[in-house]
Amino acid sequence: MNLFAFRKNIDRVLHPIVNALAKLPLHANTWTMLGAALGLFGGVLFFYAQWWAGFAVLIVRGLVDHIDGFKARNFNQRSTFGAVMDDVCDRWVLGIMYAGGCLNLSDDYPHILIVLGFGITGALTNVIIKLSIYAESQQDIWREKGKIGHPVDVVGLFGSAEFLIYYGTGVLFTALLHDPRPLLAGCWAVAIMSHVSLLQRVRFAWKRYRFVDPGLVTDEDQAEQAEAG
Repeated sequence: MNLFAFRKNIDRVLHPIVNALAKLPLHANTWTMLGAALGLFGGVLFFYAQWWAGFAVLIVRGLVDHIDGFKARNFNQRSTFGAVMDDVCDRWVLGIMYAGGCLNLSDDYPHILIVLGFGITGALTNVIIKLSIYAESQQDIWREKGKIGHPVDVVGLFGSAEFLIYYGTGVLFTALLHDPRPLLAGCWAVAIMSHVSLLQRVRFAWKRYRFVDPGLVTDEDQAEQAEAG
């Protein structure tokens, strides 16, 4: 289970800050683009070993990622385009920040370039399998305040919040200790845990859908799946 399952609790803690910032005269899509710009800036900071500044940008960017959705839901700014761009920018930002840190380490640890490939591939494939399940399992999808609400959302040990924890912890201790090894461990954690999560989601899809043809699902099938889920 990833931190998506605890999002409501996290949202309650962040609500006062998010609510105050959402009142600024910026459109939800503008907040999304601001988050993308912060991600690019963070990637550059990591590349040049500006660990404290990069860590601060990583945290601020995580906050901004909450603001765009909150603004869209609560200020009548929801749109399909905004939802799509939110997902695209989230994955792009994580890739840029991850790449910046890995490339910085590559002179001392050349193997990190292989880890970089595995990490980005694992993270992206986690997104792809979720999108594929959304597309192929319409009988399981309902929307609640703009969210898909599919059971796969809480499956797996890797997501945006987990990236911030694994990678961010590595950055923090590298900054504190002036030692690149904690960041190296964080990069490895992203690569490994993203693939563990992928296997968990493959297992979920196999257990739930191995006998299901989306084109032939009946009302009785839906009821049985709802009880089993």
